[in-house]
Amino acid sequence: MAVNIRDIVRGAGSAITSRVTAAQSYDYPPDSVNQFPAIIPLIDSFDPSMVMASNSVEGTLRIICLVERAEVREAYLRLYEMMDTTGSGTSIIAALRADPTLGTSVDSSFVARVENIGGRQVNGQPYVGFDLLVPFVRYIA
Repeated sequence: MAVNIRDIVRGAGSAITSRVTAAQSYDYPPDSVNQFPAIIPLIDSFDPSMVMASNSVEGTLRIICLVERAEVREAYLRLYEMMDTTGSGTSIIAALRADPTLGTSVDSSFVARVENIGGRQVNGQPYVGFDLLVPFVRYIA
């Protein structure tokens, strides 16, 4: 069985959307976002030498989390709820901790860092959000 990078990206989105109320996951950076929170998991990096040597992969996902449009008054309150490490039904970090295999797409993963917290522009639109860096490993026998 080969390592399928697309399955890892989709597994991360599913791990979040199955545990965070109303979350919408995208397999690609969308032109516009109308449902929040919006989850955009992307491969940030991976080690191709492991892929060639053993058909396994070690890498890092960058999960872009857009919690609300910037002009919405409660945007920052929602931001803090989404970053909370324990909030059931609201915490993106708690959702990833609850499923370290990302729906069986990897053998192990963890949230290593939260970056780019606050306001940002995506395709010219202002949002409030953050990025998660999630290292993972997938071994194939």
